[in-house]
Amino acid sequence: MAAELPINADLINQIQKNYHAVIDDFISREFADQLLSDAERLNSDGHLKPHYFQFGGALLKKPNVFELDLSDPAELDAHYELGLWKDVVCDLGPSFVRRIDELDQAIGSKSSPLSLETNTPPAIKLQLNTGGGSFPWHYDNPGPPNQRILTCVIYLNPNWKEGDGGEIVLRPFLSQSITIPPLHRRAVFFYSDRILHRVLPSKTRRVCFTLWSNGTRANAKNDVVLSKDALQFTSYDEAQRFFARSPLQRVISRSVYSEEYLESLLECLVSNSDTSDGGNEGVSEEKKKTLIKQHEASVLGITTKLRPLIEEFRRRKCF
Repeated sequence: MAAELPINADLINQIQKNYHAVIDDFISREFADQLLSDAERLNSDGHLKPHYFQFGGALLKKPNVFELDLSDPAELDAHYELGLWKDVVCDLGPSFVRRIDELDQAIGSKSSPLSLETNTPPAIKLQLNTGGGSFPWHYDNPGPPNQRILTCVIYLNPNWKEGDGGEIVLRPFLSQSITIPPLHRRAVFFYSDRILHRVLPSKTRRVCFTLWSNGTRANAKNDVVLSKDALQFTSYDEAQRFFARSPLQRVISRSVYSEEYLESLLECLVSNSDTSDGGNEGVSEEKKKTLIKQHEASVLGITTKLRPLIEEFRRRKCF
C-alpha cells in the first residue's frame, strides 16, 4: 500500500520549504471508494461519535461532526468489522511514517527536518461532517505534551463541487491564507506545530481521515518558551521571518489573529444546516459570553506583554 503512495523527495522538499503541500490522487480510486463505503457503514452502525473539543477548560460539542478514533485497532476490531480501515491502520499508517522518514533523512534538511518518531504509529481519525459543521482556527500541536509534527488529511468526497463548503484553510504566519477544496483522494500535508488552520462550514456531507505523525524534536524548550533572548530582533522584518519559521508563533497567534479566532470559534458551535442528522442546539448565550471573556483574557495577557510587536503584526497580517 505505502509503495503505491506518491511520497517522494519532491513532496518532502515542498513540505520542508513551505511547511505544507497538496497532492491529488494520493490514494487509488478503488481504495478511496471502498473506504468511503466502509465509513458510511460504520456511521450507520453508530460507531462514529460526536466530536468534542476543549476551550478555556470547557468541553464543547461541535454540531454535525462525528468521528472514529482508529489509533487502537486491536480494541476496535474486537467490537466490529473495520473493513479496509484496518488496512489504513495496520499497513498504510506505519508504512507512511517510515517512507516519509526515509526521505526526510536522505534529504537531510537543516532548516526544518521532520525527524519523525518511527517507533510510534500515526494517530488516525475518521471524520464525518453531516452538513453545517466547521472547525475554528487552531494548531494540531498547540504545545506539550503533544508530540505531533506532521498532519496529513485525506479526503473522500467524490461528489464535492464548488459551493459545497468544507474547505480547509491554511494560514502561514502573516501570509496570505490558502483555501483548499476537500476533493476526493486529495491529501493535504502541513506542519502540526506551525500552520494555523481551520475548516469552513460544510453545506453537505464531508468525509476525511487524518494521520498525525509524532516528531522526535517536537516541542523542544526553545519552541515552547518565548524568552527574552528569542525576542532580540533588529527589525520587525526579522521578527516576522523568525515567527513564520518557528513554532513559537503559537504563543502570539491568538493575539495577532484575535478577531479571526473568535469569529471561527463562535461559528463552529452553531449548526449551519437545516437538514443535518447531527442535531445540536448549540451553546447558550451565557456560555458564549463566557467563551468570549476567556478568549479576550487570553489575548490581553499576551498583548499586554508584547504590545508593540502584536500591534505591528496585526498591521502586517494578510487575509
